[in-house]
Amino acid sequence: MSPWFNRRSDRWGGSIENRTRIILEILASVRSAVGEECPVLVKLNSEDFTEGGLTREDSLQAAVMIASAGADAIELSGGTLHSGKLSPSRSKIDSVEQEAYFRDAARACKAKLNIPLALVGGIRSFEVAEALVKGGIADFVSMSRPFIREPGLVNRWKSGDRSRATCVSDNRCFMPPMRGTGFYCVVDREEKEGSSENRKSGRSENV
Repeated sequence: MSPWFNRRSDRWGGSIENRTRIILEILASVRSAVGEECPVLVKLNSEDFTEGGLTREDSLQAAVMIASAGADAIELSGGTLHSGKLSPSRSKIDSVEQEAYFRDAARACKAKLNIPLALVGGIRSFEVAEALVKGGIADFVSMSRPFIREPGLVNRWKSGDRSRATCVSDNRCFMPPMRGTGFYCVVDREEKEGSSENRKSGRSENV
């Protein structure tokens, strides 16, 4: 859908209506296959943050078209691997001010939609997630990297422990699947392996 990537000159390129056409055709095909009872969501960039890329205005138009075409919800993200510090997976998120970095785009998108909106991007704290929903900025929040390190995060928050996610946002979790060696938090594994080595060392010293 991005003009930065989509350089076509036929009916699938050029205007935002043409660039959104492929999504609407896929949506129609998926809906035909799964029926009306299965929820179908579309993930959408709020903007690309690249010169000549998808703009927020285009994204808002696309969101309205996608909603009108029968999507049950939209998940809003932003940025590309070419967007530098404004990529979808930003690093060093260590304060609530740095969280939910697409919230302004979500607020604008939510105002135009008649279907639920999920927001992804840097959410690490229960208080931020709660404020997004209670403030009407999003209907749902999505997280990815925090669940790689802490799959039980939601249950921990539900139990009453509302401390922020332990994810350190270093993006090292992307490397194992790129190498074909699995999908896991590198920091967590290093900590566990270090703890195991320390225990072994302690046992050998005590023998």
